[in-house]
Amino acid sequence: MLFRSDDTSDDSRLRYCITHLHQVVGTLLMVELDGAAMLAKETEALADVVYKGEVEPTEAVFEALTRGILSIPDHLARLQFGQADSPLRLVPLINDLRVAHGVEPINELDLFTPDLSVRPPENKDTEKLRDPEFIELTKKLRHPFQQALLSWLRNGDDHSSLEKMEEAVDELRDKARIASMEQLYWAEGAMIEAFHDSGLDPTNERKRLISRLDQTMKKLIDGTDKSTLRAASEDLLKSVLFEVGHATSRGTRVVQVKQAFALDALVPQEMDSDAEIEDLPT
Repeated sequence: MLFRSDDTSDDSRLRYCITHLHQVVGTLLMVELDGAAMLAKETEALADVVYKGEVEPTEAVFEALTRGILSIPDHLARLQFGQADSPLRLVPLINDLRVAHGVEPINELDLFTPDLSVRPPENKDTEKLRDPEFIELTKKLRHPFQQALLSWLRNGDDHSSLEKMEEAVDELRDKARIASMEQLYWAEGAMIEAFHDSGLDPTNERKRLISRLDQTMKKLIDGTDKSTLRAASEDLLKSVLFEVGHATSRGTRVVQVKQAFALDALVPQEMDSDAEIEDLPT
């Protein structure tokens, strides 16, 4: 360990670390390595509060600080071998550093920034509907979607219900003129396909994301203004894309959405992430 709680010489080491970590943060930001810069900044923040006496310098605190310092060059070395500089890969370690001095952990979704301007490939066999016609179609398809959703929520192995939901969202995706709705149905279709292909575990949180699609349909039918509808759709879209990024299946919808939104670069796979955490210095 670089520091010891019973070593009175650690004040000079901390001053040295803070100075150099600050320089490292500036350099990493300059070359736009945001993930590495975030790790260095959080490590600097912990070192700073320990130096100022705002946090008790326990063994656990120094262990977290040491791990943060040693992990910066480790992360940079991985980048040389082609690993993306995704802050999401570093969230577990960053949160350890934050918790060590009483700062609220970062929510992974706050660091997830997909390009929400991406649109699905055009289906030339289907015409986009005007808003009144699309609302009528949504009314028509919402009821069978709800029935299939409720059946699946009761029985997670009910693949026929998943297929019915896929059919509904595919039709709504192809006929949606509103960009945010088109994107949302596209992403939700990929997520439903991942459940069907056992590429995602149907956790309660993921089930809620499917249920929220039904709520979005209701907002459209009820005449919610477009700006509110767009904000709600994009918020849900971001959460759904994050989950699709973790899918291990290779169905058509999943592959298409992952490629279009570059999810493999944005979202580290769980197994890879776990292995990286285990490999980080302790």
